[in-house]
Order: sequence, then C-alpha cells, then structure tokens
Amino acid sequence: MPNFTEWKARIRRRAKPHPKFQPHDVYSATPLTPNTTRVIRLLPQREPTTTQIKCELFTYNLSGKQSGERHLYEAVSYVWGTGPRCHSITLNNCAFPVTENLHAALWHLRDQQLERVLWVDAVCINQDDNKEKERQIPLMRTIYAQAGRVIVWLGLPLDGHGDQALGNIRQAGGEGLTVMEDDYTSVMVLLRRDWFRRMWILQEVGVARSVVVMCGSVQIDGHAFCQGLAGMDHLLSVDLHSIIHPVVQLIRGAPYRPKYQPDSRGVFSMGELLDMYRSCRATLQHDKIYALLGLSLDGLDAPALQPNYSLPWHEVFQRATAHIFGASCTVKTWPESHTAVIRGKCLFLGQITSVDQDNNHGDGQVHVWVHCTTAAQSLGYGEHGWDWAFPPFSESVREGDIVCHLQGAVRPSIVRLCQDHFTVIKTSAPSTPPGEPDRQSNPSEDHLSNIALTFTIPPGSSNNSYYDEAEQSTELLTITPSYHEDPSTETKRLHNTAALLEDRFVRSLHYNGNMSPALQHLISQCSPKVPISEQLLQSVVSCPTGEPVQIMQILFQKRGDKLPITESIVRAAAANSRLGYPILQLLFQKRGESLPVSEQVVVAAAGNTDKGCQIMSLLFEQRGRGLVISEEAVVAAAGNYWSGHQILRLFFEQRGDNLPISERVVETAAGNTRCGYETVKVLLQQRKSLQISDGVVTKAAGNPRHGHDIMRFLFARDEDLVISENVVKAAAGNGGNGYEIMLLLLEKRGKRLPISDEVVKAAQANSLYGHDIMQLLASAQSV
Repeated sequence: MPNFTEWKARIRRRAKPHPKFQPHDVYSATPLTPNTTRVIRLLPQREPTTTQIKCELFTYNLSGKQSGERHLYEAVSYVWGTGPRCHSITLNNCAFPVTENLHAALWHLRDQQLERVLWVDAVCINQDDNKEKERQIPLMRTIYAQAGRVIVWLGLPLDGHGDQALGNIRQAGGEGLTVMEDDYTSVMVLLRRDWFRRMWILQEVGVARSVVVMCGSVQIDGHAFCQGLAGMDHLLSVDLHSIIHPVVQLIRGAPYRPKYQPDSRGVFSMGELLDMYRSCRATLQHDKIYALLGLSLDGLDAPALQPNYSLPWHEVFQRATAHIFGASCTVKTWPESHTAVIRGKCLFLGQITSVDQDNNHGDGQVHVWVHCTTAAQSLGYGEHGWDWAFPPFSESVREGDIVCHLQGAVRPSIVRLCQDHFTVIKTSAPSTPPGEPDRQSNPSEDHLSNIALTFTIPPGSSNNSYYDEAEQSTELLTITPSYHEDPSTETKRLHNTAALLEDRFVRSLHYNGNMSPALQHLISQCSPKVPISEQLLQSVVSCPTGEPVQIMQILFQKRGDKLPITESIVRAAAANSRLGYPILQLLFQKRGESLPVSEQVVVAAAGNTDKGCQIMSLLFEQRGRGLVISEEAVVAAAGNYWSGHQILRLFFEQRGDNLPISERVVETAAGNTRCGYETVKVLLQQRKSLQISDGVVTKAAGNPRHGHDIMRFLFARDEDLVISENVVKAAAGNGGNGYEIMLLLLEKRGKRLPISDEVVKAAQANSLYGHDIMQLLASAQSV
C-alpha cells in the first residue's frame, strides 16, 4: 500500500474538477421504498498499486432485523468540506464525484482483503434530489442508532500531527500519562477541527451505541477518547470547552444507550436542543433544524418540523419557532434576517440574581438563583425564589436575565433585556418552577404582560455565539428593520417592561436591602423609550447598599433631562442613611438650581442618622439663605440619635437667633436616647433664656440612657427646677438609669419629692430596678 506521502502526491496530481455527474446513472438502479436506505460495499485493495477506490451501492432494509439488534454496516460521521467534489470513486462501475475529505476517509477505511459495508450520506443519498433527502432525514436516527458502530473521521493529519494527537489522547486516557506541551498543542489543534462544530454530528454520535474516532491511519475507541480528554479538561480554553464538552458527552454515553426501538425518541425538546447547539455549523441553514430531529423529543410528528427543502429558510425558521413558543404567540421572519420576532403575552416570573458555574453543588451543573416577582409570588411560585440547574455546555445565563412564561408555552423561557425588547437566551428552562400548579396554570389577565422577543439562529457557517453582544445596545427596529408594530401595542409593551423593572427594584430593596449587580445590568440594558417610574427611582435612591449611585449615573446618561427627579425622590435620597450624601451630590450635579429641595427634604436630611450632618452641609452649600429650616426640621435634628447635636450646631451656625426652638424641640432632645445629653447641652448653651418646662424634665427623667446626665445638667442650670409628680413617675419607671435619677431627685428635694400612688405603681412595674427604687422610696419616707 502506498504510504501517506505517496498517496497525497497522487491525489494532488489527480485532483481536478469532476465533470457533471448524472445521479440517475447510479440511483435509478437502487430505488428506495419506505424504511429503506442505501449502503455501499467498500471493496478491498487487493493489489498494492491500486489507488482507485471501488464501491458497490445497494438498497438496504432498515427493518430487516429484530427490533433493537445492531446491524453490521458502519455509519461514517465526517465533514464534507467546502471545496468542490474534485475526486472520484468508482460506484457501480460509474465514476462518482466526492470531496477530498470523503475520498481520504474511504482510502483509510478500505481493507486489503475484506469488504466493508458503510453508510455515507454523500453517496447513499442522492444529494441532488431534495425530495429524497426529505424522505431520508426521518431515517437518520434509525441509521446511526442501528449501525454496528459509528466511525468519526476527523480528517487527514495536518503537518503530520493529527494522528499523533489522537495517539496522545489514547495514552492519556489509558495510561494516565501527562501530556507534554508540544503534544498538548497538537491536541488543541485537533479539537479545533470543523467536525466538532458540525450540526449533523450531534445526531450521528448522539444516538450511536458504539463509536470509534479516526484521524489518518490512527483510530481510538470513543470511550477512550473521552477518558483521555477528561484529563485535559482543565487546560481547555472557555470557548473550546463550550464546543467540545457537549460532543464528548454524547460520545461518552454511547456504550450505555439501550437497544434502539423504532418508535423511540430523544429526551430533549427541539427548543432545548437549539438552546444547546444552534451555534453549530451547517452548510445549509435548514439543517440547523433538521439535523436535530433525531435527538428531539418532538420527533417527526410535529408538522412544523417536517423536512422540506423546497421552503425558503425563513419559512422553515418561522414554523420551527412557532412550534417551540406555542400557538398563542405570533412569529415573524424575513428572508434577509437570521432573527425572528416573537410577540405574545407572558408572565414575568423572576430575575436570575446569582450564577454558580464552579460546581459548588458537586453535580457538574450550573446553578442559578431566581428571585421571583410579585406576580409569581401571588401565584404560588414561592415566597422569595428558587434554585435551578442547567447543563454546563449550554449558552451561559447571566445575572440579570429574566425568567418568563409565554402564554401557551410548555415551559418558561430565559430572556435578556436588550434596550426596548428581550432576546431569547433559553427557549426552555430545565424544569417547571416549584409551587402550586393549579394556581400557576391560570394567571389572570392582570398578571400577564405584552412582550416582544428576538430569537436568533446564526448563519450556518458562523463561528459566533447566537447571542451577539452588540445587540445589547441595539433596539428592535435596528435588528429587524422590516418589523412593524402598532404604536399603541408598543406603548403597552414598554409600560409592561417598566412595571417589571419597578417590581424587581422594589422587591429587591424590600427583601435584600440592597441592589445586586443583576439590577444594575437590567438598568444599563434598558432603552430610553421604557418609562422609568417614580417608585423605581425612589427604590434606587433609598437603597443603603449596592450601587445606587452607579445606577443613577447610568439613568442620567441614558435619560438626561427626561429623567423625572421629583421632590419625593430628593426626599428619599436625603433620608438614605448610608449613601444619601453621594446620591444627592449627583442629583445637584445633574439638576443644579432646578432640583426641588422642599421643607420636607430638609426634615428628611435632619433626621438622617448616619449622613445627616454631611447632607445638611451640602444643602446649605447649594441653597444658602434660601434653605427653609422649619420647626419640623429642628425637631427631626433634635431626635436624630446619632448626630442630632452636630446638626443642631450647624443649624445655629447658619441661622443663629432665627432658628425656631420650641418646647417640642427641647422635649425631643431630652428624650433622645443616643445623644440626648449632647443635644440638650447645645440647645441650652445656644439659647440660655430657654424656659425648661415640666414636659422637658419629664422626658429627661424617662430617658433610659442619658436621663441621669441630662437631669444633673438641668439642675446645674437651675437649682429651682420644678420637679412634678410626672417627673418622679417617669424616673420610677425608667428601666435604664431610674435608680440613679431617683437618688438625684431625693438628694435635691428630699421629703419635698412628690411620691404618689402613681409613682409607686410605676416603680413596681419597673422590671429591672423597681425593687431597688421601692426600697429607696420607702427609706426616704421613713426618715
């Protein structure tokens, strides 16, 4: 037999475009009836000098054996290649054109002594007869499932390294050897071959029960091939892993598949298969659908999925998409576009707020947490959300993606907000969310939202993911210029999107107290056409953690002067105890003099426990003398238990004698349990003429933390301080420092201290110091 170099030289000399072949010369002699196909008998190379490949084509009955038994033919899985059919074989004594890659496969598969029976699509099916192809495609699952084995032909060695790489994989799997750097590089080159990206191979190895992998003259058992690659899994790049992993999983499962049954079906719906494999390559776009039929749970019963090559691709695309998303949706496709637009009604179920791709659950799955919407919660989907697991080789979901259930669809879908519409990331979620099916199956019209989705199946030769990152910043009419929507329908749809945003922000703040990166992503991908509600903005500026400043920056960048910043929003920002100051800085930067700063905004700022002093300084800086400081604001400052004394000093600095200090202000300060002592001191030092009322002294006597200090300060200011029954009663019931206050009162007033039955009752009710206070009172009365 000629060696590889000699053979390739002969091929180069012989390779030239083949004259047009007339298929009826061979195929007319082998007509096909139902449940039959053709196979070839690859004749042996009996003479070493024979280079011409000779085959015999004959009809084969696929139901000729008992159900489940393997047949003796071998099915070849290979890549046609993009070049012309410039080589020839002898088929039933006729010259038959084939591609270079198929010619090389047959040359290496040919035995020197024995015939081999093979099924090879390019030869066994008349590729010039679309009707025959349509009849044979439904048999593809049977052909590969019943084959004695499936031979994966990866092609000829490139620069002599392909077969060596296959050998290295075998050694790594069988002997556990570490792959050297040079060998690893050759393996990576081998794994980037077109076969791993071809659409049809998914079915070809996905139903096989025995697989061998060949490159040049080297072949390896399919299971050993998977074992070898398993040891290199951590070395694969992310993009290569996403391509190789699903194929390896299909090959690995071959020995464990049960006997084939003619009426058997796949385990995945067509939607799920497209979720996993729609980025694979196909020479003809129709095969993006037809190549998956053998793996599909839908089978060939669905009229929309019946192979029909006479239809233009966009009609095939439209039918398949309508089948996947249900009859309640309308689907539009166009000849010039690879993107369909789906319109319908849906129930927004929740948002993905975390994604675990590190196998922390130990099951090899990608786990996500879905935080449910208010509507989902009311329909029994859970109080907060649920955990979902996805196959690791499917297109990655992300934080921020939305789970929705289209009306009429079997399972929910996962979509991603892209400006003024959503794009489909997963047509079918892995399972139905937990909850109460009876309530979930009948959502009211009030729960449903209008939605427009784009669903893309990329061109057959594309190397890219079906989700184009550029679409994140592209509106619907830019992606599909031919799409038309009634203005009222668009308005309703955009308002439904706005309602989803509002729900997500409000619920996130309510349950988590913060704003996750998922919400920031949602806002960043939202079109200016989607209205932003006042409640949503209030939720953002009220959020004490997370990234509300960044979210507001994004909104200002996208909305500009159209962003509705109302007085209530400014008030909510002023009340934000953690991030109110930087948020208000941003609001003043963007709106300046037009920012509405009302009396209630000042009240909110004065009551802000953590950032009140900073925010009030900012307000004075921005508004100066025009800032209204009302009695209500001074009361709020006096009651601010972290920084009341600091804010009051600022108020006195800015307003001096004009600051309205009422009895209510002083009472509030005296009752301040955190910084009441410092606050009362500021007030009385700044307003020495203030009269101390019975209400103020009563509040001080009842202050459980600073009451003793405040009372001593008041006595130091006025030894003749009026001590009423109310004051003594408040001290007797004080569970913090009531005993010390009572001692002080007895020290200052002695027998003149009014001790009534109400005072005794208050002392008896004091669970902490009541006993000590009662003894103190008894002792005072006996003197």
